[in-house]
Amino acid sequence: MRVLLLSILIVFSTSLSAQSLNGNWLLAYIKASPPEMVMGEDGAVLEYNEGGYDDEQSFIEPGLMLLSVLPGNKAESFYADVKEEWKVIQDGKQVRFESLEDTLYGGFNTEGMLVLKSTIDESPTDYFFVAFSPEVAPFELTNSSWSTNGSSGFFQNKTFEFRPKGELFIWENGQHEKREFYTHTLGKYMAIEFSSEVLTAGFGIIYVEKSNGNMLTGISFLSLEEGALPVRSQVVFTKL
Repeated sequence: MRVLLLSILIVFSTSLSAQSLNGNWLLAYIKASPPEMVMGEDGAVLEYNEGGYDDEQSFIEPGLMLLSVLPGNKAESFYADVKEEWKVIQDGKQVRFESLEDTLYGGFNTEGMLVLKSTIDESPTDYFFVAFSPEVAPFELTNSSWSTNGSSGFFQNKTFEFRPKGELFIWENGQHEKREFYTHTLGKYMAIEFSSEVLTAGFGIIYVEKSNGNMLTGISFLSLEEGALPVRSQVVFTKL
C-alpha cells in the first residue's frame, strides 16, 4: 500500500494553471535514495540508481525551509538565517526555480504538494512542499512550559519545558525525556526544531502559524515509522 502511495505522489497530474504558486510554501520533508555498493573492475564503488527509488531503502527526514513565491515571477527562500532569491519559470505542468547556486524543478502531485528536485543533488532527491499561511513573528520560548496536543498522536498529553541553553524536557506521565531545541527564523516567521528518541529521524520541526502569548499553533511533519512518510500534525501548545 505504501509503495502504491509513493508512486502516486510523484505523478504530477494537477496543472499549475489550476493551482496557484503564489504565497508561502514550507518544506515538509525530504525523500532521498542512498547509493548502492557495486562491484567494479577496480573493486567496490558507490553508485546511485538513476532509474528511481528503492522505496524500502529511501531516506526520509523532516525539512526546514520556507519558500515564498512573489509576484513578477520571483521567489525567495529562507533556511534559518540564509536567504536565497529565485526566478520562477512555469511551463505547462512543470515549474522551475532558478538561483545563482541551484535550480529546483518539478510540479504539483495529486495531493496538492509541490514536489521539486535539485540539479545539484548527487542522489535522486525529492523535496515536498505544502502551502503555509503563517501570521506570527518570532518570539522567545526559553523558560516556558507548554501542554501540547496534536493530530498525529505524538504531541498528545505531553508537556514541553523549554529551558535555558537549548535544553528541552518532554514530560509524559510524570517522566521526562531530556532533549535539545533550537528556534529558527525563516524570514518574518519562525520554526522550532527539537530532538526526540521517539522519532525515527531523531528530530522534528514545528512551523509556527499563530501565537497570542498563551497559545501557539503550527504544523509538524513527524517520522513515526522507519521508512514511512512523515505524518502531518496540527500542533497546539497551551502555556502553563
